[in-house]
Amino acid sequence: MEKAEAKAVTLHARTRSEGYSGHADWEYIRILKEAVNIPVIGNGDVLTCYDAKRMLDETGCDAVMIGRGVLGNPWLIRDCVNYLENGEEPIEVTPKDKIEMLKRHFDILVKDKNEKSALIEIRTHALWYIKGLPGSATIKNQICSTKTKEEMFDILDI
Repeated sequence: MEKAEAKAVTLHARTRSEGYSGHADWEYIRILKEAVNIPVIGNGDVLTCYDAKRMLDETGCDAVMIGRGVLGNPWLIRDCVNYLENGEEPIEVTPKDKIEMLKRHFDILVKDKNEKSALIEIRTHALWYIKGLPGSATIKNQICSTKTKEEMFDILDI
């Protein structure tokens, strides 16, 4: 890739057959970084700002890509930037913060698509946002049966 003039390369340190099981092997990121002269972006198992820092330290990679870690937790990007750049500890995200972000996410989807499509798409994201909240199983079932924005927001406002 470097010979083909790629400007950077990202390595997800997990095989396709592993899927979401097991753990990303960051050693492969380190090996790649030592083998090329272009920037290397590491990816895999970054769920906290501490994981991002550890990946940078252990592999020497130039940047970190976060995938699953931001599902239902978009604050992770903010926390990583603040921690890596300023040493600031993560800010606690409250259940209210999660519900408000879910609503905001939904409103953005509605603007980009339409309410019906947004309702279908937000269901998967909603499950990530409410994971671990009290009554999340009940809320999940209710969200998955909503037919309007108002119904969904009424459920979330309880």
